[in-house]
Order: sequence, then structure tokens, then C-alpha cells
Amino acid sequence: MKTQLHSRWAALSASEQRMLTWGAAIVLPVLFYLLLWQPAHSAVDKLQRSVPQQRAALVQLQAQAIEVQTLRQGAHPAVVEGDALRQLVNVASAAAGWIAPRVTVELAEKNEVRINADSVEFARWVKFLHELEATHHLRASSLTVSALPTVGLVKVNAVLSNGAAN
Repeated sequence: MKTQLHSRWAALSASEQRMLTWGAAIVLPVLFYLLLWQPAHSAVDKLQRSVPQQRAALVQLQAQAIEVQTLRQGAHPAVVEGDALRQLVNVASAAAGWIAPRVTVELAEKNEVRINADSVEFARWVKFLHELEATHHLRASSLTVSALPTVGLVKVNAVLSNGAAN
């Protein structure tokens, strides 16, 4: 291939060779600028703008990692079990304005209680669950909510768990 290119170059006249040499001398720097220099220069500008933002994000992530580690080592809430768990949910349901026989609370297992509510307002039920989770770290491990004919009222069957191993 090299010999073929060399033979073609030799077949060109002196003026054609000069014209190609000048053309290459003009085109090569333009191609170098457009293909190599300009993209690299714009990438450097972009990196110079993004590096301070990335450093700030790194500092924030490091601070959050320290906070997570501190929270993991902090005090853990006491786990309420058995009858004390049932009493706790009974008191919370009474505070919400729900009384038997409309709402019943039974001990399901050592770390779980079962709640059956025939007719409660859905918004108040959601608030009730949120408060139990926020204050006593109880979560619904099983939940069935059925709409009643009256708007906003639901029938609820739920199992609340304190998250401890049975």
C-alpha cells in the first residue's frame, strides 16, 4: 500500500504536489484544532465548573455518613412485648376515640397484636398508624382495608409488629 501511494505521488506533477502540500499544511492544523484541541479545551472548562460542585457533594456525603454512624450507635427504643404491647395499642386506640366493640385489639404473638375495626375513618386510621410508628416503632406487618358504603369509613384488619424477632 505504501508503494502504491508513493507511485501515485510520483505520478503527480510538481505543481500538483506543491498544491497538495500547501493544502495539507492548511487543513492539518484546522483538523487538529477542531478534532483535538477544541474538545479538550471545552472539557477542561466543564471539569473546572463541576469539580467544586463534586467536592461540595463529597463533603455533604461525608457529613451524612458520620450522622448515619452516630444514629446507628445511638439509643434503640425499648421493645414492648406481650400484654404490654396489647395495652399500649388499646390505650392508643382509645385516645383515637375508638372503643370496643367497634375496635378490638388482641395479642397475636409475643411481638404482634391483631386489630379488627368494623368502622373507622380512613384518615384517622392512617394518622393512628403513623403515630404508633413514630412513637412506639410499631409497623403494620399485615393489613387489609375494605371500603364501607359510607364515604370515608373503612373496615380494617391489621397485624402490628414491633419488629423484634419472635
